[in-house]
Amino acid sequence: MIQKNRIGAGALISRPDVFPSRAAMLEEGAAGHIQLMMIPLDTDEFQKNIEIVEPYAGKIRVHAPHHKQNINPCAPGLFLDPKSAGNFIENAMNQTCEAADRTGSDIIVLHAGGYIPGNREEAIRTFHEFLDLYPDDRYILESLPILINEPLFLGVTPDELRTVGDGRINGFCADFPHLWCSSITHEIPYEDMLADMDKLPIRFSHLSGTPGPTLGRQHLLFTDPQNRFNLDLIIPFLMDHPNLEISLEFPHDDPAIIRSQIEIVSNL
Repeated sequence: MIQKNRIGAGALISRPDVFPSRAAMLEEGAAGHIQLMMIPLDTDEFQKNIEIVEPYAGKIRVHAPHHKQNINPCAPGLFLDPKSAGNFIENAMNQTCEAADRTGSDIIVLHAGGYIPGNREEAIRTFHEFLDLYPDDRYILESLPILINEPLFLGVTPDELRTVGDGRINGFCADFPHLWCSSITHEIPYEDMLADMDKLPIRFSHLSGTPGPTLGRQHLLFTDPQNRFNLDLIIPFLMDHPNLEISLEFPHDDPAIIRSQIEIVSNL
């Protein structure tokens, strides 16, 4: 069985109305941490919301905004007007780092982002420029998936994560369904993908259901009829890493749903 103190629930910084239900899970021992997803906010709203989260310092794991919030480190202009991109990204990353400071999060989960096919080397250089502009030694780089009808993401295999990290990143986040999608597309056995991932300094992990790479809708509940990801695939890995935290990622506010999914994982 997976101890519940290893399992985390998610919350958006922009939804202070939802956060108390996640905090209740911490207080009851139903979860071990909350992954706080950063959404760029105006200054007053950010300050008001982070004050709600701050009392749970030590139990918060911060996730930086990603391309869905227009923060795309390896190709900022893909989602933002270059004229306004700098100020928007700077504000978002300042809020992210301040949230990590005030909650005691020793990690900041970061996506390298998506890029236009054929621009991979430029995307890697641009990502490194991003790290130079917004340095923080708490960044850990998340494994991203290969998906149909989505951007071509950077960091979809362990080898690519190593290249993109280039010694500038101190750790990595193993997103298990993302790795599974990439293993299908690249025709690499999932066991081999996990074995290669294990050669990196893994400091955190993500878990959810997925239909695989052919559908853009990800982060499915384990009980969703479209979920094809078999949790049995990761049991050996989780057993070999007894201290690895597992953050569940679902686009659902209902605490009863989140608790039901935590139960599924805790009974593996």
